[in-house]
Amino acid sequence: MSVNNKEENDNFGSLTQIAYKMIKEKIVNGELKQGDVISISAMAKKLNISRTPITYACQKLENDKFLTIVPKQGVIIHAITINDAREIYELRAAIESYSAKRAFSNITEDDINYLENSYRKQVEAVEQNDINSFMAEDINFHRYLLNKYGNSQFFSIINNLYDRAFLIGVESCKNSLRLKESLNEHRKIIDCLLKKDKDGFVENVEINILNGYTSLIATYML
Repeated sequence: MSVNNKEENDNFGSLTQIAYKMIKEKIVNGELKQGDVISISAMAKKLNISRTPITYACQKLENDKFLTIVPKQGVIIHAITINDAREIYELRAAIESYSAKRAFSNITEDDINYLENSYRKQVEAVEQNDINSFMAEDINFHRYLLNKYGNSQFFSIINNLYDRAFLIGVESCKNSLRLKESLNEHRKIIDCLLKKDKDGFVENVEINILNGYTSLIATYML
């Protein structure tokens, strides 16, 4: 492979990755809503990136279940079903509670301080009824705990779900009571760490995740 060809391939890969991140961000922040249909050409124009990297980015996003490519139409932003949500919450609960059990002895005072700071940010978000900011910090809280176990395979699996979990969580927390409940559950998680209560810590991590699904079901039934 010539130097020029390598540079072209590197540039193409970089553009594809940039397009992937930009489109996913627009889906996660709600600019592109579930069920929206948009053509590849329109997306390329909107992002000021050529069609080919956009197409490859959309193929990756389809594989990650953020959208569906429809020939001659473009893409449809994926609507997360109740069954999707159940599978995501169950997978998170299984892996994160197991990781919490294994990570417990590795959690230091500095880690607890980090979680306390995250909790304070969550309190501010709840006081302002800022669902997006709360969910961003909620994911940060859980991602930090997961990372303490140090299992790269677990982290890779769950990290890929967190953006979809963010979308689901926003729906779940439209019930304002859920915001306060989740905040209280995070407080219990931290308190268990302070008391060195391993069983309580693991249990409350799992409860917090599964209660999110319960709240989502209640929201859909309203």
